[in-house]
Amino acid sequence: MSRLTTQMRVSAALRIAKQEQIFASILRKGDKDAGAILVEIQLDARFSRLLARQLNFEGEYEWVALTGDEPVPAFEVTERIEKEISYDPDCWVIMVEDPKGRNIFDASGL
Repeated sequence: MSRLTTQMRVSAALRIAKQEQIFASILRKGDKDAGAILVEIQLDARFSRLLARQLNFEGEYEWVALTGDEPVPAFEVTERIEKEISYDPDCWVIMVEDPKGRNIFDASGL
């Protein structure tokens, strides 16, 4: 069974976001085939959340909140992104502006 590349997942999620009228953009491109995906969800000018797509113990992908379940000040998300990039320079960073806090990858099952 073939697997979607990271670049295809990102492109599909951005198209879905556009259809749902959610602003989303690529802040950083990573490895096009297998780069990790970080999603910064900006709830407003001050608060954000940071999600990452990770494998769980069952070998399935899931989205985890790297900054906790509650929104944090935007500068904390920026700092965490920089830290994640230092660990994994091939990762993608996607920014979503949505007061509802929706993850554009959840809507598409990507």
